[in-house]
Amino acid sequence: MNRKVTFINEPELEFGSGKHIDIRFGLSMHGPLDAGTELAPNKVRLGLVGDQHTIDLFTRWLNKCRVGVAAKKTSLVTLFPAFPGFGDSKPLCDFVANDQTTRSINSREIRRLATIADREQMVSESVDYFLSEANDLLQSVSADVVICLPPSDLLKPIDTGSVAPGTPRSRRRRSKDEAHKTVWHDLLKARAMTMKAPVQMVRPATYGGKVHRYRQDGSSTKDIEDEASRAWNFYTALYYKAGGVPWRLPRIATDLDTCFVGVSYFYTADGASVQTSVAQVFNERGEGVVVRGGQVLVKKEDRTVHMDIDVSAELLRSALKLYKKEHGNLPARVVCHKTSYFDEGETEGFNNVVDQFGIDQLDLVSIRKSSVRFFRGKPNPPLRGTAIELDDCTSILYTQGSVDFYRAYPGMYVPRPIEVQFDQVERPPERILMEILALSKMNWNSTRFVNSDPITIAAARNVGNVLRYLDADSVIPVRYSYYM
Repeated sequence: MNRKVTFINEPELEFGSGKHIDIRFGLSMHGPLDAGTELAPNKVRLGLVGDQHTIDLFTRWLNKCRVGVAAKKTSLVTLFPAFPGFGDSKPLCDFVANDQTTRSINSREIRRLATIADREQMVSESVDYFLSEANDLLQSVSADVVICLPPSDLLKPIDTGSVAPGTPRSRRRRSKDEAHKTVWHDLLKARAMTMKAPVQMVRPATYGGKVHRYRQDGSSTKDIEDEASRAWNFYTALYYKAGGVPWRLPRIATDLDTCFVGVSYFYTADGASVQTSVAQVFNERGEGVVVRGGQVLVKKEDRTVHMDIDVSAELLRSALKLYKKEHGNLPARVVCHKTSYFDEGETEGFNNVVDQFGIDQLDLVSIRKSSVRFFRGKPNPPLRGTAIELDDCTSILYTQGSVDFYRAYPGMYVPRPIEVQFDQVERPPERILMEILALSKMNWNSTRFVNSDPITIAAARNVGNVLRYLDADSVIPVRYSYYM
């Protein structure tokens, strides 16, 4: 059977004074999207919490980034551009931190935390300790983002699930439930929800560049990113967290106002079978809000997760109400992405709400990893943007792959495409695939074309990873910057 193969050109993004397909070149040439506007940050104030060693290393690295970081020595100049720096006369606004916005943690307390016998207790107590210091800091100073800098001496026993060297053997024991280990980063975000500013965990690899993380056996993985790339990723993530808008999808004047909704599910922290739905709602500017839904069920016949008609309707209803509250208007078109197919109850629930709000168009699209791979007959994998039609309702899309602009494949492993199922669509499949490819560039934690999932799916998953540590009745912030 012949397969229809098409290629989608790399989508452009819109920046302050122009467009470009690459985030880093776009920011260097045109500045952030909101540059010069009243709402744009003109100086991002950073609060720092860590021990004296991590604070000193991070501060030196921040000052180095301020003046600019040279490009990696390579022939792949478009894949590894220089970081231009930030502050006066630079295209990027300044990041500032000083002694007044810094909270140094006692090294003895770090050693005590690192030798707690039970890993789960170690994670919980160390997160609470960092957040206590962060809250104390915010009582006396104002910061746009608080950066937590846990040292390697604490991260190693957390990553490996073992206690620090020198701990008496009688105190060494592992968590009973290895399958549901608490993630330090996610628990930090969950318990920081009530803080005055979003928090960001920064590992030593970002500002030290030597060790990425520790394996279960205690060995370390080497950091593979060059320093300029680390600076780019750090800057864009922090700029977004501080309320800035680095880039957006270009909008066609004649097109409908569109709201993108990503739906995901998560287990509670104890690993119980009860799951909860969550929606991440974006407009074209990438401004995201979070909506928590109700409980869901796992279908016995295929083990896929679904909402009933009432839960699905309430989730989308809440999402649209929040969208209107945040943006002042309702969209004319709603696009819903989900990792399991839209069953009859979900389809009916979403359509009922769209009719209730008088919205013109609704597209329901399920997106999941594909088990199918294709080969080009060349050393490099298929081009990013390659789409293969499997049938009238299903296509394969390479959101990762070789990139002409880079003249290389920017990944390490054989890329795995996504399978896109058009459960209910009013637009041509080619247009839906083009949107998905563009949405894969709306991840503010990464500045290369390396993201497999569109931001709708990736963000909803990130939100679920954080919300699983909170009670169902906990008040949560709606801004996505608190979860990423």
